[in-house]
Amino acid sequence: MKLNIYNSTGLLNNYYFQTLSLLYFPGEKFPTGVDLSPNSADYYLEKRGDGYYGKAVLRAGEYSAEGEFCTDGYIFSVPVHDELNAQCAIGKAMVQAGEKLFGFSLPWGYITGLRPVKRARYYLDRGYDDETVKSLFINDHNVSPEKTELSIRTAHNEIRMLEGVGGKTAGLYISIPFCPTRCQYCSFVSYSTPRLLKMLPDYVELLIKDIKDTASVLGEIGVKLSAIYVGGGTPSILSPEHTRRVLGTVTENFDLSSLREFTFEAGRPDTITADKLYAAKESGVTRVSINPQSLNENVLRAIGRQHTTAQFFEAYDIARKVGFDSINADLIAGLPEDTFDTFASSFEKVLSMGFENITLHTLSIKNAAAMRFEKENVYDPAGKLAISCVQYVYDRMMESGMKPYYLYRQKNTVGNAENTGYSVPGKENLYNILMMEEHSSVFACGAGAITKLVTPDEEIIDRIAHQKYPYEYLAEPKGIGADRIKEFYFEHFND
Repeated sequence: MKLNIYNSTGLLNNYYFQTLSLLYFPGEKFPTGVDLSPNSADYYLEKRGDGYYGKAVLRAGEYSAEGEFCTDGYIFSVPVHDELNAQCAIGKAMVQAGEKLFGFSLPWGYITGLRPVKRARYYLDRGYDDETVKSLFINDHNVSPEKTELSIRTAHNEIRMLEGVGGKTAGLYISIPFCPTRCQYCSFVSYSTPRLLKMLPDYVELLIKDIKDTASVLGEIGVKLSAIYVGGGTPSILSPEHTRRVLGTVTENFDLSSLREFTFEAGRPDTITADKLYAAKESGVTRVSINPQSLNENVLRAIGRQHTTAQFFEAYDIARKVGFDSINADLIAGLPEDTFDTFASSFEKVLSMGFENITLHTLSIKNAAAMRFEKENVYDPAGKLAISCVQYVYDRMMESGMKPYYLYRQKNTVGNAENTGYSVPGKENLYNILMMEEHSSVFACGAGAITKLVTPDEEIIDRIAHQKYPYEYLAEPKGIGADRIKEFYFEHFND
């Protein structure tokens, strides 16, 4: 996609204009050389009086539309800085042009980035009431009333959950990047071929070493764990013995006196056995996730899932018999072959089973996903089906008493929708909030995992990445970044 940017302010970089464009043109690339895309956008941003003037001209093939907006004289709902002032000018102009050109509005307005709830929490934490924040979202950012309500409800739950969390408490993520098969929509670093699965024993050994090293550093700097999350990939691809060894290493080495939860994302129903879940339970796990994505067999085949709905029900029964009283299920709205009726049927079955957590994702088309290359018209910025499914879940959750407690967005999501975690009160997953809202540090072990070091004021974030792929992780172990971790904490956490 060709972008022509005339930005005399210097406030917004080219990446911002690209992400803005993706809201109406998902999947587009922005090459520096020859661009053969029929789509283009012109953006004009300049300082005018006490505000900023923005103009956007969007073109899709032979059709075009433009919009413009000036914030000079515009009364914001809350005090804003220059960058947000400029975003408002160009964002409102882009939304005007997009609505004219495509005939639909964006549920999240011109808000880009992963964390709209962080914006709501920012203002609520500073004493603004719900009505003021609502005006900020609807009037200033063009967010729909429905998404505004969702954001404010979620922000209040996050604020409640984060009370007393922070300082020298942190999260821990353990990466198991292996799966029995690869889903069509997946872009995670996960390995599924028999040759690569042979790496697992060696991977477990190095992972255990990194867990021990991380525990040693955290003990030295006085950090306790508040939340642990074992994710993937599919962690239940581990054998019962490997499960005990990895999880037992955690409980034996870290200070868990402040621990509120220990999650094992068991994941695929076809890999879950009683022996594995008993091993997890005996190792201190308090919460498991069993993820069907859909309970429609046609949909499961279309996305490359090899399990059956019967295996999902069996895995749930196993988890209950083992003794877990906090179980999550993931569903995805907007999957191929799904309809509103089949999605609603899947959701109602899951809801009726008594899960303490239900996480609703919306299909996001990632660059590395097989679906992107194998299906036509996979991008759908209007996404009427996905949007209706997402709204249906929200309405039913409000009726059932389950509350939204964390939310995030992704690029190229069907219908520009979001991913939301719902929970019965008291069974929320703190780790998800720590990671998504970047409230406090999260330490990570394993291939593809990233440690995030966060200062108490959340203003500075330092990221330490492990090697992306398991074979790199095994071939050239580079440690956990111990010196950087200690230096960061000694600099920012000295009393």
